[in-house]
Amino acid sequence: MNFIKTSLRNSRYFVPGVTVLVTLLITALLFVTGPSASPSAKQEKAWLVSTISAEPTIMRPNFSAFGRLQSSQVANISSDLVAKIKQVLVKEGDWVEAGDLLVQLDERESELRIVERRAELKQAEAELLSMQSRLEETQANAKHYRSKYDVASAKLQRHEDLMKRRLISAGQLDEVTALANEASIEYRNHVRDLRNLPNELSSLEAQVDKAQAMLERASLDFDKSQIFAPFAGPVMALHVAPGDYASLGLPLLQLAAADGFEVRVQVSARYARQFQQVMDAGGTIEAVVTDGEALHLSRLAHHVRAGQTGVDAFFVVENTALNRSLALGRVTDLTIHLPAQENIVALPIQAIYENRRIYKVKENRLVGLEVDRVGEHESAESGYQILIRSADIQPGDEIVTTQLPRAITGLLVERASQKTS
Repeated sequence: MNFIKTSLRNSRYFVPGVTVLVTLLITALLFVTGPSASPSAKQEKAWLVSTISAEPTIMRPNFSAFGRLQSSQVANISSDLVAKIKQVLVKEGDWVEAGDLLVQLDERESELRIVERRAELKQAEAELLSMQSRLEETQANAKHYRSKYDVASAKLQRHEDLMKRRLISAGQLDEVTALANEASIEYRNHVRDLRNLPNELSSLEAQVDKAQAMLERASLDFDKSQIFAPFAGPVMALHVAPGDYASLGLPLLQLAAADGFEVRVQVSARYARQFQQVMDAGGTIEAVVTDGEALHLSRLAHHVRAGQTGVDAFFVVENTALNRSLALGRVTDLTIHLPAQENIVALPIQAIYENRRIYKVKENRLVGLEVDRVGEHESAESGYQILIRSADIQPGDEIVTTQLPRAITGLLVERASQKTS
């Protein structure tokens, strides 16, 4: 009875153990005898791109820029007279021709000074004539004074000889001596006058010249009472009105020269170097404004203004007849044409990465290239294009014209023409 109870108690632990053991054996058998499956490799994505075939050629680059119309010759018209402004004959914005009367000053004081200077000149001329007559008379009397001196000297010599022989009295000798001394003094004064009168004559001649110059200055001041335009052009500013007083250094108005109209354009250092090379070689660079008017490069600035990163280039407006319709200070857009260059490749703007980087396709992989941007080009056939140049571009190279978000060298791509439906 006890044996049976012990066997029943042990059977409660044996059966579950056997069950677990059998399950583990079956699982192991399934892993050993089941099919082996390796993980599948991830397939690389090929980015779809469009390309064009590179065709390096000779082209004339151009680029768009903005410029400000200005004049290289701007005169601040002023007067060095202190006079009341009588009349102002122009207004700001008026176009004047060379020689046009701009401002009329009160000329009455200038007229009075002319009268005074003319009188001074007449007086100086009269004194000069009087001195010339005196010199001529003195020169004519030279023989007379010399003769009188010689006679008196000879008479004194005779009387001295007679006095030695006691043939005359001392009183007679004294009288002859006094006459000889008087003749000597007169002769010496005459000689002094002959020496001094030419100097006095020269002084009076200088006085006449001075009086003549003062008269001419007074006449010049009178002419300055009328202020004329030194050249043709627009009146840019007017600073006075009738009733004001003009004085030395006070600007009356500002006038721009019509033949000095030019467009000031800020260009990058890269283009500035090309400009200088063309100018050094004796060439020219042309720019065209929106209305079709052609301009030509005249010079480059030799310093960079504060707040700028480029250099200023100046394009001359040669059609002076057009200048009447132009407004100084206006900002205008223009297209600048550079000389023709070799090995230029024209690409659409979407082919340019980071301003000067492109990608070509080689064995379905991207190859990045740093290029030089030499300008732009626009035509009815091809539209707007960027002109680049690189020694790494060969004819027939496939250049990517699609903007990829993560374009890097080595990226797998598929050309649109190769895609199969």
